[in-house]
Parts: sequence; structure tokens; C-alpha cells
Amino acid sequence: MLDSVRADVRRMTAQETSLASKVGLFFFHPGLQAVLFYRLARWLLLHHLGPLAVVTSYVSSVLTGAQISPRAAIGKGLRIYHPHGVVIGAGAIVGDHCTLSHGNMIGTFAGDEERPVIGYHFSAATGAKILGKITVGDYVRVSPNSVVITSLPDNVVATGVPARILLREQPESAAATPGTEKPAVDTVDRLVSLLRRNVEAVPVPASMDASTGLLGEGIGLDSVEILKLVCAIEDEFGLTIDESELTAARFKTVGSLAGFIQEKSAS
Repeated sequence: MLDSVRADVRRMTAQETSLASKVGLFFFHPGLQAVLFYRLARWLLLHHLGPLAVVTSYVSSVLTGAQISPRAAIGKGLRIYHPHGVVIGAGAIVGDHCTLSHGNMIGTFAGDEERPVIGYHFSAATGAKILGKITVGDYVRVSPNSVVITSLPDNVVATGVPARILLREQPESAAATPGTEKPAVDTVDRLVSLLRRNVEAVPVPASMDASTGLLGEGIGLDSVEILKLVCAIEDEFGLTIDESELTAARFKTVGSLAGFIQEKSAS
């Protein structure tokens, strides 16, 4: 238990630079409190103190808004940003270093007792639900308000109701991805124009070229914006893009995406 608690606290406070801010977050962050209440309830349950575990879970739900069953098995390094509406049902299995936000549910699909098994480094955005007897792989991200009811492999981004795979993230050591050669200026210009017309949820830079990043520290497209952009690309360039072709490497920059569009157009 203590190893898990240390990992939980360390992960939640890692971005704080001063001791005072770390201490303040420890005592006053409801997400961390929800995790620590769960750890205590789980410890009580495993030591045959079930009634006290139930009371601890109830106190946690009242104070933090999260309902996390002590009968759920959750790995170390759990991070919950906004615990209100977070539900993790009895029997659910969640791996190490996972991240939850507001309104997430990990539980049953049709009122039965079957619940998900989730791997390491899972991340669920606001409102995402993972339901039923399914398996979710490692390094999986689920976009806001999506509902996952089928199993997902490792290294994917899923979105929608029901959720489908939007991006397949490949390791750096993977073979070179098509679409990395220098794209034509015309293709880049048309893609930049599509970005300006279709991306609304995130700010678009006043100046963009082939080197402009699309993910992470670049424009920071989320899964919903990526889906809109893919649909716009298909319309603009007359293409049909298969889900298996949507890899994070192709969306790294404007240039890498334009290069992929050129290859699809030529094939």
C-alpha cells in the first residue's frame, strides 16, 4: 500500500516546484484525496475489515465526489484531476500510471457484473466511459465523452460513441512512415487552409508552414479536431483514409501530413 501511495503522491505533485505547493496539493487536492481514500479502503478490505472499507468509500464519495470501489484493483501512480462523477466499479482492473478526469466511468455495460481490464498508462478525458467485459491495452487515450464498449489494442487514441480508433501511435523505433518526404508547396497551402477553416477548439497560429507541429506542443489538436480534419481532407483531396493509416507520426507536423496526402493521391 505504501509504495502505491508514494507513487500516487509523487505523480500528482511532480509538476509542483516548491515544497509549500506540494504540501498544499497533498492536503487540498480532491483528486489526490479520492485516490488516498481508495488506497485506505482497499487496504481495509484486504485485511478483512470490509465494513470499515465501505464506510471509508462512502466518506470519500461525500467529500470528493468520486465513487471508487475498494473491490477494484488499481495500480500505483493513479492520477485523478477532477474527481466529481468518477466511478470505478467493483471488479474493475486498472494498471499503473493511469489518468482520469471529471465524469469518467469504468464499470458495467448492461447491468451485469462484468467490468473492464485496463493496461498501463491509460488516459481518459472528461466524460469518457469504459464499459463492460473488455480489455484496454497500454498507452491508450480516450477522448472527451467517448464510450468504449469494445476492446482496444496498445498505443491508440479512441473517440466517439461508440468509440473507434482514431490514431495509432507508433514507437520512435518503428519503421519509417510513408509521407515523410518533402511535400509540394501547393499541398501544404491547401492543408493550412483546411486547418484554418476546420479547427475551432484550439488556437491556430497566425503563420503556419510545413514545420508547424499538429500534436502536443504544436497546435495541440485533440482527437475530435483530428477527426474533423480527416473528414475535411477526404473531401478536399478526394481520398478515403483507412483507420489503420491514422498514425501519430503522420500527424506530427503539417509537412508530414501533407506528404501522406501526396502519397495517397498518387496511389
